[in-house]
Amino acid sequence: MPGRYVVVGGGAVGATVAAQLHLAEIGVVLVARGANLAALRAKGLRYLRPDGPRTLRLPVVAGPDEVTLRSDDVLVVAVKSQDTEAAVAQWAWQPVTDGAGAETAAADTLPVVLMQNGLENARTALRRFTRVVDTVVLSGASHVRPGEVVSPGSPLAGGFYVGDAPTGAGPDSERVAADLRSAGFAVQVVPDIARWKAGKLLGNLYWNLDALYRRSRLRNRLGDELVEEATTVLQAAGLDPHAPTVPDALDRASFETVDVPGARRGGSSTWQSLARGRGAEGDYLYGEIALLARLHGLRAPLNEAVQTRIATVARQGVRPRSLPMSDIAELLGYSGMAAPLAML
Repeated sequence: MPGRYVVVGGGAVGATVAAQLHLAEIGVVLVARGANLAALRAKGLRYLRPDGPRTLRLPVVAGPDEVTLRSDDVLVVAVKSQDTEAAVAQWAWQPVTDGAGAETAAADTLPVVLMQNGLENARTALRRFTRVVDTVVLSGASHVRPGEVVSPGSPLAGGFYVGDAPTGAGPDSERVAADLRSAGFAVQVVPDIARWKAGKLLGNLYWNLDALYRRSRLRNRLGDELVEEATTVLQAAGLDPHAPTVPDALDRASFETVDVPGARRGGSSTWQSLARGRGAEGDYLYGEIALLARLHGLRAPLNEAVQTRIATVARQGVRPRSLPMSDIAELLGYSGMAAPLAML
């Protein structure tokens, strides 16, 4: 029996990848929890794409006690970054059977693929797993309702940069890339995945502001300054997010975000977390910049401030995009609102 992808995390990215693998007749098991798990078991995955909705009956489990790992399986971690440590610790030492009765530990045997934002996940996985494939996920998928995912990429479902962590491009990356291509994704294997992850982090800092503020020129100005501050910090930490060593061969037009009938477009991954009333991963986005700054004798006051705001909004259960423009003006050091009002 051919190997399967055991996808830990049934949210926007995890469920989209599981759905596409299933549609391509590549073996997959989806690991979910809570209301999402209950909905998937009761009704299947409602998978909304630009060409219409469909319901997929995916194999779904609650955790490692409900699946027997095999030596040709691939683990995929698609939980939010704040949940990575628990997920990796739970799965790393699960037994893997080779079909002849011999058992080994998953961490020693199986490749684990990381489909998350931020830089810390690779360190967390490498602490236990010997074979780690990191990815940059390019997807507009959203998950707000249990058992439902909206995947607006067209004609392909999304894109990935893939590489062995921390740097490299080996057989595990090539296998994952080939399967993702078969499943309807654009994929480029890169030998310096850490730098690509750093580049994606800069994008996250900019776009995830939609969890706090409505769209405006003032929000764009804050995003630009966050990215500028973060770039200085990343370079001081030896992580240059620019000038990758291989050209970008992904055709972005192959997975453009388009309207999905019957689905309203949501927002960033942090926006989705707040919309679901869940904790957000700001500590691993803006907080990553704050951490690196402190480790290298620098300060990142803007990233620190946004990190604090996301954590506070999540704790208080405030709806997304509820902070006023005056808050951005304060962060940017404007003495009054007269000048920035022209930018709204």
